[in-house]
Amino acid sequence: MTSTDRPNRLFILTGDYSGDMHAANVVKALRELQPDIELAAVGGKHLQETGVQLISDQSKMGRVGFGSVLGAPYHYFLGRRILQFLEEFRPDAVLLIDYGVFNLYMAKQLKKRGIKVFYFIPPQVWATRKGRIRQIKAFVDHVFCIFPFEEKLYQSHGIPVTHVGHPLVGQLPLPANREEFCREHGLKQNVPIVGLFPGSRKMEIDYLLKPMIASLPTIQREEPYAEFVVAKAGSLDDAFFLKRLNEALQSVPHYHRPKVTVVEHQNHALLSVADVVVLASGTVTLEAALYRTPMVIIYKLHPLVYELAIRLAYLPCIGLPNILTDMKHPVVTELLQDDANPQAIAQAVKPLFDATTPQWIRQKSGFDKIRRDMAVGDAPANVARALIDLLGS
Repeated sequence: MTSTDRPNRLFILTGDYSGDMHAANVVKALRELQPDIELAAVGGKHLQETGVQLISDQSKMGRVGFGSVLGAPYHYFLGRRILQFLEEFRPDAVLLIDYGVFNLYMAKQLKKRGIKVFYFIPPQVWATRKGRIRQIKAFVDHVFCIFPFEEKLYQSHGIPVTHVGHPLVGQLPLPANREEFCREHGLKQNVPIVGLFPGSRKMEIDYLLKPMIASLPTIQREEPYAEFVVAKAGSLDDAFFLKRLNEALQSVPHYHRPKVTVVEHQNHALLSVADVVVLASGTVTLEAALYRTPMVIIYKLHPLVYELAIRLAYLPCIGLPNILTDMKHPVVTELLQDDANPQAIAQAVKPLFDATTPQWIRQKSGFDKIRRDMAVGDAPANVARALIDLLGS
């Protein structure tokens, strides 16, 4: 599909808010290197603001989900629309960004049609679904991975790969002003702040919020003046979240019930000002590490789902700070399934209030290593440079 008498032509496929944001940054970097590059995409408001031609708004993709009753037909017909558009657009390549299930399905369809396929932020094959790496090898021409260890994993399977760095590095907001944060939310100053991050999915709230809240009375016995702040994800319905929070609080005897402050759309601010955080496994753990905030990672699933996930996992740890440092001797405590109970959470939090404890020192040392290892420059710019090289070749 290449042609020597026209500029490079690239189609970009995203499926959610973060993918749209990362794609927009790649587009900006691409245009700095090659202003006449022709671009079209499935994206959202960030790509739209760059002036890229959008053939579909991806906002509905995340809402319906790929596996839901409505999601499968929606994605199927969207895939047909994309393939029909590409017959006329005739791209030199397609760049997939995140959104693993649908994008891997599309990679197969694109490969059948002889279109080059590149993947930025590929599925976390090291965490679950090992079989996906076979799909990537079969249908993807080049992977742009975001973690250093992923590069070796893909290379070991003979998959062309470039480590471009994590988009978070360089994009993470500066630490918030602690005094202003406390004043805004009516928190006492000069006392420890404990941040709770129970996740952004309903399932995570159902499994994780209650043990987090139940651990607070024990933590409060060690730190009587501590402030407890819960981060509510913007993706969660207000009524659902408040109902679950009240249920969790009601499960604690009245005379032990802690005061809890809820904040929304302030994850980064809370991560940066908190003295200790307890959080669900996910990208938020990496954000906390980059802010050098001591943490305890917890996670629970339905027992059958957990057993399946363990069988599908490549790595012995689930927390990104541990995966990126020392999986044999984790720097951050991970409490999974039955271990994610109030007593264990409180016990793991206790030494993190003291900067002289081995646990605190080991975490900080690990976080410093992460910051050093991930400092490979601007990820979108690295992707753009690699894309131009690959399109040229």
